[in-house]
Amino acid sequence: MLWRPKYHRRLAQLADSFTVAASFVLAYFIWNNIRINTNLGVGQAISLDWSDLWKIIGFSLIYVIIFNKLKAYTYQRFTSLDREISIVFKTTVLGIFIFFASIFLFRFKYIPRTYVFIFAIINFICLATEKLILFHTARIIRKKGKDRKSILVVGNGDKATKFVQAVEKNMGWGLDIIGFLSNKKNEIGQTLFGKKILGTFSDIIDVLHNKIIDEVIICVSFEDFVAIREILEVCEKEGVQVRLSSDFFGYLVKGVTVDYIHNIPIVSFYTVPYDEWTLYIKRLMDICISAVLLLALSPLLFLIAFLIKLKSNGPIFYEWNVVGLNKKPFKSWKFRTMVSNADEQKENLKDMNEMKGPVFKIKRDPRITKIGRLLRKYSLDELPQLWSVLKGDMSLVGPRPSFPYELKRFESWHRRKLSIKPGITCLWQIKGRNKINDFDEWAKLDMEYIDNLSIWLDLKILLMTIPSVISGRGSY
Repeated sequence: MLWRPKYHRRLAQLADSFTVAASFVLAYFIWNNIRINTNLGVGQAISLDWSDLWKIIGFSLIYVIIFNKLKAYTYQRFTSLDREISIVFKTTVLGIFIFFASIFLFRFKYIPRTYVFIFAIINFICLATEKLILFHTARIIRKKGKDRKSILVVGNGDKATKFVQAVEKNMGWGLDIIGFLSNKKNEIGQTLFGKKILGTFSDIIDVLHNKIIDEVIICVSFEDFVAIREILEVCEKEGVQVRLSSDFFGYLVKGVTVDYIHNIPIVSFYTVPYDEWTLYIKRLMDICISAVLLLALSPLLFLIAFLIKLKSNGPIFYEWNVVGLNKKPFKSWKFRTMVSNADEQKENLKDMNEMKGPVFKIKRDPRITKIGRLLRKYSLDELPQLWSVLKGDMSLVGPRPSFPYELKRFESWHRRKLSIKPGITCLWQIKGRNKINDFDEWAKLDMEYIDNLSIWLDLKILLMTIPSVISGRGSY
């Protein structure tokens, strides 16, 4: 944060490691002090010795890795305090999850759960305080004229205007706009936000030679691609860093990555916010939660299976062939809630469909059995899908799986829901369930989820699904 980017990152990483290690030790003293001076009886005493040093160092490094994966050390100049604290909170939650998993997997000596939660609170407070100090220290230094960057903006349209407005609003970034380049000669000499248009795109060499430029920010549209290519070549030769706005191609790009295939750079554009770490944690959550629920709810699953067999003729499970990620077909299962020949009767009931769009829904479907209506009210028929989640065909949170025949009636924008794994619950489950009778509205909620995909949104949806299901609102 104070000199060059690599030093900024190293300083932040060292500060984070030290803070986590100090929090461990501080939590140890507070924990034992609580035991000695109170009558709460909150657990056994714990002790620290030199053999624990490697554990503390190792766990401190794990925190740094989590911070790195959450991009805490990327573009620190442009970060906000809200984002910093948000990342600290996320890292604390993930850290505790990993801590408990480590205790279980590596059979560490007894560590009271209360101590872990004391550590979590202290660690969050200490890390948040550290980020607050570094954040404001960096901004004070920049406002005094140090650690500042001189920026040349390529473009003077709407994209450039938005960028400059953001710079002026965030003086702590330490950016000084030197001027602009335009694609029109007659605009040379005009001013924008008090800064001159220094030339056209072809004047880039002269501007770089005559002005002190640390970075070039390109804020133009795809129509100027040829000129931008020349600017990139010039900046590479001159050794000047270039940043290109992600909406340069005019598409709704949610994620951009650069990979190398046999030393060939490949730029990938994603329709969902691509973050390999997020997808990894999401899958880990799916495995852990689905496995625990299948075990914990096994008595309930057997009871439901017994009642279905007792109250109606036919199989216990309804096997449905659906499509998932990238239209890949798979088989999933629900508890059967309808008569055994329900699919054969669908053709005779198609005029009763109450759902606008490709999905078939009837509020008072005559095919539903008595036990089936109860299961549907509380979404208990969905529980066998936990097996599909454990297998990897589905996720706990995601768009509803689609039947192959529904795809034939999809509009082009509907198909974007196939860009991620289908799920048992999603925004449609907590925002009305079957009260939504227009498939377009349903799909819009799926797009909202895709555009904002994150672990924290998944956790929020999972928590909000519980009262939604228990209340039975919007089910049929």
